[in-house]
Amino acid sequence: MLTRRHALAFLAAAPAINGCTNASDPTAAAWRNPGAGEGDPRRFSLAHAILAPNPHNTQPWLVEFDATDGMTLHCDQARRLSFTDPLDRQITIGCGAFLELYRLGANHLGYTPRIEPFPQGAPSPRLDRRPIAKVTLGERSTRTQRDLLYTHIATRRTNRNPYDLHRVPRVSDLQLIADAASLYPADVSWAVEPDRVARLRDIVWRAFDLEMHQRGALEETYRWLRFGRTDALQKGDGLEISTPGISLFHALGFLNRAAMTDPNSDANKQALAMWKPKIDTAPAFAWLETQENDDTPTGRLYAGMAYARMNLAATGLGLAIHPWSQGLEEYDAMRTIRAELRHELQNGENFPHMLVRIGYAGDEHASVRRPLSAFVRT
Repeated sequence: MLTRRHALAFLAAAPAINGCTNASDPTAAAWRNPGAGEGDPRRFSLAHAILAPNPHNTQPWLVEFDATDGMTLHCDQARRLSFTDPLDRQITIGCGAFLELYRLGANHLGYTPRIEPFPQGAPSPRLDRRPIAKVTLGERSTRTQRDLLYTHIATRRTNRNPYDLHRVPRVSDLQLIADAASLYPADVSWAVEPDRVARLRDIVWRAFDLEMHQRGALEETYRWLRFGRTDALQKGDGLEISTPGISLFHALGFLNRAAMTDPNSDANKQALAMWKPKIDTAPAFAWLETQENDDTPTGRLYAGMAYARMNLAATGLGLAIHPWSQGLEEYDAMRTIRAELRHELQNGENFPHMLVRIGYAGDEHASVRRPLSAFVRT
């Protein structure tokens, strides 16, 4: 007889909350050969842009094609994370990552796009219906210098597996990642020293544990959970729990909203037990920061563009990256841990936007994506 205990045992055995895909999945084509068959360079670029890293795989992007070579990016207001991201910092960073992959796609075709952030003014304190950015391709040229990071777009992953604790990234590789991100006004710093890594593991885990006891955060995450492959493919977004039998247990009500949004439920205790080894195996951390006075909507957008380059450069070096930024989130309950984490990370006047564990891990599958047409506003 199937019981809730069985369901929780399966959940505890889950390799990760992730997005699995294989060659037979409809979503695999998005990653296998992005832009294949697209004659319009804007759609070719868009096919690469939608592979950008973004919070909870919400894919918060809407575009309008203007004239013959223009694209305007908007934030899909329904895909924001109002509880854990009350200033839309992470959503804005996800939009910046989208813009950088769009730029790389266009650059591959010989264009040097011009990107104008917030052409109708930058919103405050949250994003609104005004456009995020206007992108113009301009003239195509055979002399355009191609950016080598383009080659890593289709193989980039957010890797949520346990990492190899005993393989610490080389400082020379971390410097190459920082160099890649420096195209924009952002810096990458890192911690590889055992004592400092241990301190960061402790702070990061306490932030994660605190968030797992916030009903508002759990409800927000539950909205984006996808229980099994079929559910993930039908919705085309979100965080897939890919464990054998998970769809059945969810259908039987063992993993329902009430259980998974209760901070004291057995389901959430099992989830914490599942995630603890992931932080315990982090061999190093890296973080992306800007000058304190650049903590503006435009500064956050550039931070996202730099983060995309940081991620792609890590991919090219064979390094795995997994954002673990709960301690930087700006809702009230996180205030004390946020201050502690910022104190640990901050270098002079720099302001940290993204914190990741970085190292070596087993292969991760690609997350699902919606069809290209879902992103185009007509």
